[in-house]
Amino acid sequence: MAVQQDLALGAEFPTPTREQWLALVDQVLAGAPFDRKLVSRTADGLRIEPLYTAEDLPAADPGGLPGLAPFTRGGSAGARTTEGWDVRQVYAQPSLDAANEAILADLDRGVTSITLRIAPGALPVQSVEDLERALAGVYLDLAPIVLDAGPRAPEAAGMLEELWRRREVPPSAALAQIGADPIADAARSGHAVTAAALAALGALGQRLASRYPQVRTARVDVTVYADAGATAGQELAFALASGVTYLRSLTGAGLAIDEAAAQVAFRFTATADQFLTMAKLRAARRCWDRVTEACGASEDARAAHLDVVTAAAMLSRRDPWVNLLRSTLAAFAGGAAGADSVTVLPFDWAIGLPDDLGRRLARNTQLILLEETNLARVLDPGGGSYLVESLTETLAQEAWRRFQGIEAAGGMAAALASGSAAAEVDEAWQARLGDLANRRQPLTGVSEFPHLDEMPLTRPAGPPEGGRAGEADGGTTAHAYSTEGAFPLRRLAAPFEALRDAADRANEPPTAFLANLGPVATHTARAGFARNLFEAGGIRAIGNDGFASPDEAAAAYAASGARLAVICSSDAVYAELGEATARALKAAGAERLYLAGAPGEARAGLEAAGVDEFVAMGSDVLDVLRRALETLGVAQ
Repeated sequence: MAVQQDLALGAEFPTPTREQWLALVDQVLAGAPFDRKLVSRTADGLRIEPLYTAEDLPAADPGGLPGLAPFTRGGSAGARTTEGWDVRQVYAQPSLDAANEAILADLDRGVTSITLRIAPGALPVQSVEDLERALAGVYLDLAPIVLDAGPRAPEAAGMLEELWRRREVPPSAALAQIGADPIADAARSGHAVTAAALAALGALGQRLASRYPQVRTARVDVTVYADAGATAGQELAFALASGVTYLRSLTGAGLAIDEAAAQVAFRFTATADQFLTMAKLRAARRCWDRVTEACGASEDARAAHLDVVTAAAMLSRRDPWVNLLRSTLAAFAGGAAGADSVTVLPFDWAIGLPDDLGRRLARNTQLILLEETNLARVLDPGGGSYLVESLTETLAQEAWRRFQGIEAAGGMAAALASGSAAAEVDEAWQARLGDLANRRQPLTGVSEFPHLDEMPLTRPAGPPEGGRAGEADGGTTAHAYSTEGAFPLRRLAAPFEALRDAADRANEPPTAFLANLGPVATHTARAGFARNLFEAGGIRAIGNDGFASPDEAAAAYAASGARLAVICSSDAVYAELGEATARALKAAGAERLYLAGAPGEARAGLEAAGVDEFVAMGSDVLDVLRRALETLGVAQ
């Protein structure tokens, strides 16, 4: 029997056109607007289509090949497929000995580079002896040291240089990032970017570049903006504007443009939005290639060095185990997009100082991606994807437009000083907060499927976000950049967690009775919706199998001891029993009565019968929960 070598599974089917597909979609939509039903948008307003084809690719391929300009598809053509990316871990223990123990254990188990956070409440490094103690037993010519010392970066660099000298590490073998980043320091603290700080960066870079070929001096840390709520387009624009500022400082200190570009490293966040993260990192390389080309750099010097950290803002304190899923997606996206290093923040990062389990799971997340999925062995796996290529293109254009605006207004330092950068990020955060409040952007374990009976995790207090605004208001108050310019860390879960914390402090556990009408099949959808909604604020839903009459529902409510009640059923049942049930529940003592679903034309009658509030898809859940807790006398 002859064996068919090439079997094309779709050979017998004609290729449909986009017009044929749209015609079928129109039949399903039955007159509903295509854009409203099927098209979504990023926080920058960029369209995400429901279907991408070859027609959506840019007219000319802007991505090139991995390792070649414009470096969209990766900064290296080959080494990454054999060595993978750099597996990085952060150490911020307030004990030098504890930090050293953790560092040695992690290096022995797969970590390949070390970030030392030197700040109040973190690593107490005040001298080269302290640094020696933290790095005892670490081979400094094998494991790169990444300093995260904020404004103390030049001082920390001097300590590290002295440690290299004491350990007799050849300058050509020294591996490090100094992390000098006066712009991000200013964004964190609210202080101005000074000419002296930029000049100091240039002088430090000039001195180190002449002696240490594998050391990068300047860092462009974009996480400060991302964690405050910046869009992907804003992150990229701020990164480009900051990078250009540092190139000016470094070349002004005497470095050639190729040497200056080699001194710059970028630090971006990766989120659970896989495709947007991939597009952002690919666009970052493409845009930086364009910047450095315009500055006169040779092609070999134009590939951006991208360090990626899973976003702190997406981590939750409640049901923190879900953070493992978020971080896995983010790490995958960073690795797939060609990051030079990936740092996975431990799942318990938002709770306090991560323990051994948190660090182990963070490390192993990367090792599984590298060693078991072989993700690094494929160069730019998103390359050629119609969605990824299209989104990379539109995001690069958006970032470039914003970058040009920043440069025209005086650069990144001026954008911080004027408050324009903070105003843009604050506007983006307010829009995102609206999506969080109405659950268009759901948070599993927090705003969706909350777990009221979880066993809380406790950790020692971690280091403060040095100089950054805190979360005392749950991240809901606009940042007053006019008087204090620091960009706050705005965790997405914080507004809901503030309500959960308030409910936990109540003298009596808050509850809401679900007045389910009719059989399970009739009420289960809206009962589940109501349960998720109220338990997101720590208000336990009291469920049941349903009631046949308003009197039965009212009697069960009275016996439950709850002060809140929620009527749950279908529109047909509401038309028959809704008003009578509302009157019965009010008569039974319901202090605040809700109905799950949009009332439509029945609103007036239901309100007259006693319904105080309607909860449905699109409701501002945070406002609903605040009013509910206020009714119960719970201090917020």
